Amino acid sequence: MSSIGRGRVGRFALSAATVSLLLTGITVGAIGAASGATSKYHKTLACEVTDTGGVNDKSFNASAYLGLKEAVKVDSKVITKKVQSTPSNGTESTYVNEISSFVSQHCSIIITVGFLMSDATWNAAHANPKDHFAQVDNTNSSPGKDGIAVPPATGTAKNILGLTYETQQDAFLGGYEAAAYAVAHNPSAPKVATYGGLQFSSVTYYMDGFYDGVQYYNTTMKPATPVAVLGWDETTQKGTFIGSFTDQTTAATDTTAFLAQGATTVFPVAGSDGLGTTAAVTTWNAAHASLLANVEWVDTDGCVSDATDCNLFLNSVTKGVTASVKTAVLLQAEGKFKGGDYIGTLKNGGAAFIQDQGTMGKTNSAATVAAIATITKGIENGTIKVAVGGK
Repeated sequence: MSSIGRGRVGRFALSAATVSLLLTGITVGAIGAASGATSKYHKTLACEVTDTGGVNDKSFNASAYLGLKEAVKVDSKVITKKVQSTPSNGTESTYVNEISSFVSQHCSIIITVGFLMSDATWNAAHANPKDHFAQVDNTNSSPGKDGIAVPPATGTAKNILGLTYETQQDAFLGGYEAAAYAVAHNPSAPKVATYGGLQFSSVTYYMDGFYDGVQYYNTTMKPATPVAVLGWDETTQKGTFIGSFTDQTTAATDTTAFLAQGATTVFPVAGSDGLGTTAAVTTWNAAHASLLANVEWVDTDGCVSDATDCNLFLNSVTKGVTASVKTAVLLQAEGKFKGGDYIGTLKNGGAAFIQDQGTMGKTNSAATVAAIATITKGIENGTIKVAVGGK
């Protein structure tokens, strides 16, 4: 199990949204019009570069690809798509080549998925100012001098639309619920765990929220033994990272180690690595029926994207990648593309907490479910603030 400190993390991973996204410079009404049946679309070739894990990772790549497909369905006569999936050993040059290929194919909008492509996207946008780009898990701002961005190393770009998500908000609810489960089922030594794929802000914001949700439970519910979080400390920004989003073997090993230390919930923020966690929890539960463990899924509704493991999921902590990608394509097709940032939250649906309906999802008490509803309102109205980035 690797435990590392804070490396190069992303620029502030603000938030993206689903139906009622807030886009800088574009009103909610304009966004709604983008999906209207009476809208007239121009001929549009939407091209998407997915990150390692590919379109079938059951996580953010799959969500982005679904958004692309849903946009095409709106008017397939004029909106078409192309997609390229980065191999698991992708490098910066891989991203550059894939984006350059789409530029040469005269794509109307190029969508890049994941923080790893921030430099390549920024450089391509500045080299091709007439082309339009949207990037998942990145804001419309330079990766900065610590990256490999070409000058200017600061500022924003008129041809980049950042799709970012305040996932610390719904992860906070996940942490609270995991803590409640731990106290209810192992009150003498309650523990939960989380780990990441790589240490980027789009990953650690999830982990920050989860950690803070556990601390909120400890503070408000005052259990006899406070719930401990394995794998991450929000205050120090140190924790467990697999080193990729495609290493299910290491994910299973680390998950088993967490379970052996007493964790009853594991929250993988690591794309398809999460399938290593579900496999490990399944094996563990078969041998430990007196204290069953569970999983919190990330990015998508686990009971939809990984239906065979639905009974393992306590909940799913998601973000509106599908809707934001779809909207970006339709704005382009309507001729309404504008550089800026999508800002999504619990309040507008850009981050969503899903209480899964499998066996584990039904284990929480009515009091816990009611508390989560109250906390949700507190986050939405600003009375509960979820910190990120440590101290």
